Amino acid sequence: MKVYIDKRIIGAENVSCLMQDFSDIKFVTEPGEALEAEICFVMPNFFTHQNLNDYTKLKFVQLLMAGYDKFDIDTANRLGIKVANAQDIFSITVAEDVFTKIFVLNRNARHYLESMKTRTWKPIRKEPELTGSVVGILGTGSIGKELAKRFKSFSATVYGYGRKIKDLPDFDRVFNDRKGLEFIVSNSDYVILALPLTEATYHLVDEKLLGMMKSSALLINVARGEIVDQDALEQALIEKRIRGAGIDVTTPEPLPSSSKLWELENVYLTPHNASSSPHMQSRLTELVRMNLNNYLQDKEILYLIN
Repeated sequence: MKVYIDKRIIGAENVSCLMQDFSDIKFVTEPGEALEAEICFVMPNFFTHQNLNDYTKLKFVQLLMAGYDKFDIDTANRLGIKVANAQDIFSITVAEDVFTKIFVLNRNARHYLESMKTRTWKPIRKEPELTGSVVGILGTGSIGKELAKRFKSFSATVYGYGRKIKDLPDFDRVFNDRKGLEFIVSNSDYVILALPLTEATYHLVDEKLLGMMKSSALLINVARGEIVDQDALEQALIEKRIRGAGIDVTTPEPLPSSSKLWELENVYLTPHNASSSPHMQSRLTELVRMNLNNYLQDKEILYLIN
């Protein structure tokens, strides 16, 4: 059996360990060799400029990210190729990043960093608290669950919006319809986007939904840029119809230098880096190890999406 693995993502040292642990498998790491592979461990955009039909031996694709909007899932279904994503790998780090963005904006970090440069003593006396707030988490998957758990430590009321209504730990209530979505957005002090990008979620947060937010609310996006109508968000921030936004994802990426989002004082912008962690490669390697072992033993593959 031939297995292709993207060593840039996993790391050469971790690939070497996998080769030792699965000595009966021929691992390849050059993209051109993937055409003959039965299994591919890759990023979702690996096949963007290639035709899945050309991978005649491919039976299983393990995506090395949670999002799969750049992967042709319909063709994979037609060809009978199993596809799994990396659901729980990034959720801890992304959840921590959400709180970073909230605290940077709540505690006026930009103001105080600038004050340090000029040695100016200028306190802001009324800064928002997170404790006791209302939080709306759009997306109740692994990231949403990690967020809800952490928000509860701040005695927050936590609402969730997902595809299905179900009882979830740390969520006070979960909605799955438009009426519920509007209820969440209009009542939340913090609206967190942790949804996958699909046809249904494209520009889900548009001018109308932004208009329902409290003027004192923050929007935090660690999902995909296309879920938000960026022009509408930019205008809402300029006019201060919402208090601010913490943004890790944009349209397009990288964000053009001409975008006004770079200069707005009520924006904290990071370059699609919410998942950054020294533990990312080791967590991905463990997922690769588990799902490769499950595949070989004909056991249930973790996090199948088709």
